[in-house]
Amino acid sequence: MTLKLLTKKENEVMSILWQSDKPLTAHMITEIEQSLSIYTVQQVLQRLLKMNYVEIAEINYSGTVFARYYTPAISQTDYIQFLLGANGPYEIASNFIESTHDEKVLDELEQLIKNKKALLKR
Repeated sequence: MTLKLLTKKENEVMSILWQSDKPLTAHMITEIEQSLSIYTVQQVLQRLLKMNYVEIAEINYSGTVFARYYTPAISQTDYIQFLLGANGPYEIASNFIESTHDEKVLDELEQLIKNKKALLKR
């Protein structure tokens, strides 16, 4: 399978699926990440299906309606290896920064960058 670089939204949805220990519906994903609308998640999942990044684990009742339950078709490790081999450190760092929701982690990264810049100026 040929891997492609994920967009910010695709990466957000994949991160949620990678972190889950069970298949999730589009609605469940919006409950986990409330900044994502159901329409956005449904569109992203359709793109990820076409790219073979996710697969439908089952179609079952969710409440009173049938829903598709999605699971990753590729591992996070495989995707990271693809990033390391194909796109270099800039793409890896930018994707990580875009998908991180922890301000403390971003502050630590910012400090690392400042320290590295100071070393390069010597």
